[in-house]
Amino acid sequence: MFATSQYLDLEQAMILSMRRTLPVSRRGHRQGYVMLIALIAMAILAIIGTSTLRVAGVDQRVAIQNRKHMLTVNTSHAGTEHARQALMYEDPADEGLDSGVDTGGDFVTSAEAETSFEGVAYAQNLGVYSVEAIYHRCGNPPPGYSTEQGTNKFRSDYWEMASTARFVAAVGGDPMNETQARTTSLVRKVKFGSCKIR
Repeated sequence: MFATSQYLDLEQAMILSMRRTLPVSRRGHRQGYVMLIALIAMAILAIIGTSTLRVAGVDQRVAIQNRKHMLTVNTSHAGTEHARQALMYEDPADEGLDSGVDTGGDFVTSAEAETSFEGVAYAQNLGVYSVEAIYHRCGNPPPGYSTEQGTNKFRSDYWEMASTARFVAAVGGDPMNETQARTTSLVRKVKFGSCKIR
């Protein structure tokens, strides 16, 4: 009888110990699932962060190229303005007024542009331009120019100023990817004389 009760006590003790350890074992499995979910979430966040950095890098390169392009376009426009002001005081040489070939080279050379504009010497290196003058046609003057001298004493010469701007490496600087832009402007110059001289 005593042996049987001792056996029952031992059996009950084992069942109680199993009941105590079973929830602990399940709790350990649950902690493993939480750890696995946390690792998966961290991996997903790392992938999202890497993709965001890559997209941001692409956007930055696009923005830098767009800025460089806009600088080049504005530099090219400065070339057309330079040529328009130069045309007030002189006509391009060998420009093909008689519909011949233009053999005069650039109306505004890169050296003249750099002396006037200092684009390459500027701290941000705005580039340099050169301008080609192309003669188009001779026409009637605007109203008011013929009133004193008669109807055929003034004429309008129409010039196309084609400015090409490009980035070049500054003196002693690192070479850079060259970008260029070309803008044109049609300029009318009123002069004394008839179109018949053409």
